[in-house]
Amino acid sequence: MFVSEFTSLAEVLVIASFLGLLLRRINVSPVIAYLVSGIIGVELGLNYSSSIFQFLTFLAVNLLSFEMGVSVNLIDLKKIFRRALFIVLTEFLVVTTVVMLISLFIRLNFISTILLVVIGFNTSTSIAYKLAEKTLDQNDLKIVLSVSSLEDTVAFVVLGVISSNSFNLIEIIVSALISITLGYLISKLLINPTINFSDDSIILSGVASVFLFNILSQLLNIPSTLASFLLGIGTSYASSDSEKIVKSIKPLTDFTLILFFFVAGSYIKLSTYLFYALPISIVLVLTKYIAFSTAYWISGIEFIRAFRTGLFMSSLSEFGIVISLTALQEGLPVLSAYNISSIVVAISSTIASIVTTRNKAIISILNKIYYKLSLNKVDNIVRRASSHQFKIPEIVIVMVRYIIISVTITFSGAYLIYLLYTISPFLIYVSYILIVVIPAMLFILLVTTTNNIRGKYGEAEFIVELFFVIVFIINVFEFEIFFLKLISFNIIAFILSIVIGSIITILSFSRIKKLLEDIEKLF
Repeated sequence: MFVSEFTSLAEVLVIASFLGLLLRRINVSPVIAYLVSGIIGVELGLNYSSSIFQFLTFLAVNLLSFEMGVSVNLIDLKKIFRRALFIVLTEFLVVTTVVMLISLFIRLNFISTILLVVIGFNTSTSIAYKLAEKTLDQNDLKIVLSVSSLEDTVAFVVLGVISSNSFNLIEIIVSALISITLGYLISKLLINPTINFSDDSIILSGVASVFLFNILSQLLNIPSTLASFLLGIGTSYASSDSEKIVKSIKPLTDFTLILFFFVAGSYIKLSTYLFYALPISIVLVLTKYIAFSTAYWISGIEFIRAFRTGLFMSSLSEFGIVISLTALQEGLPVLSAYNISSIVVAISSTIASIVTTRNKAIISILNKIYYKLSLNKVDNIVRRASSHQFKIPEIVIVMVRYIIISVTITFSGAYLIYLLYTISPFLIYVSYILIVVIPAMLFILLVTTTNNIRGKYGEAEFIVELFFVIVFIINVFEFEIFFLKLISFNIIAFILSIVIGSIITILSFSRIKKLLEDIEKLF
């Protein structure tokens, strides 16, 4: 980067600082200031296609993805998964219907319509948390964070489809399970040990993990952003203090994101769609608010409580800009959706800030509507209906859970070997212990699961246990075949692997069992 470019960058940073400060004072998201500064940077001669900007934008998006993943609380999500999933599906259907109508009116193409759907139902987790943490009670705060996490997951799946130009649901699910498990392991070994040290140690281990997972994303054929998100989810469970990780890495993420939005601003083009952006933003925010609040109410929560909580979900995520920019860089015709997404983020965050600070006045209005329309009777009917939920037989849940865990262990072990081999062929020798450790883990899983269900299901016991044994045999066979292919069936190396692996497995049996218990808790 030449001296003149550094001068231009300095000027853009100063402009962004002043614009961002001004917008914050009037409760408008500073993202719009960074986008405008990016447009100014083009006029000043900044070369956003240079290698340093490409590196910084890569780092920004992946650190953001990692941070969003770390913010996911798997324990809370598992407890209220059904309710959160119902809310997300309802939001998706309602937002899709409204966006389809908007698309017909302003004549958006199919890809732009899909992107606008994702933008319209994906809440900004960080803004929602900041607005709600000191206002909502813990149960409502957990549903806000859980729903936001599921929305983020859907957004990352869409990003994955856009980046890969293909869609294979089974492949995405398997890759996700492998990534979360390996993310858990890497976090335990690399990130967790640094928590008791300085912030720079956490930042270094976090960035190193993100780059390591970039290699894994290439092996699994998934976008690096999705891999970083899944790494974050694994880290959130593996870490003893995930909040400290987010707090430590956030300054670096925020700074690189500012530069990312400079680049994003350079893509904004004036068009007729900008005139539609303001009313579309307002419609999307209202749709999001009504869809979430209604779904939360129908799930069995009081009307006032549901519609009050919905106020904190009205800020739409800046990740919409990331997704639409990725699509734009892939050469897809989504400039209109990209332009709209930039305005939507600014408008929605402003509306969310205003309505949440005035939530008492809004609740007062809701109370009047509630009693005027006699919604208390509907409230009772809704709560009675929500108490009669369809329950899946426990044995089916046990069998599906067993399949998921055993397949995840098998493929995680295989791709861990592949990852080590990709980094350096010499590291393949380190992975030799896995030729015994993985089958040992699968055997422990078989025995513990069988013991847990024995005596509970009468005549079905033998069939269920036979099913578990067949799954165990198939997974062990697949893993060993994969390993032998990688080492080209060297009989000496194979025998040596079994001996070394057996010794280490016996010496580390308690730790291996504890690791298996941790993996089971993930599911």
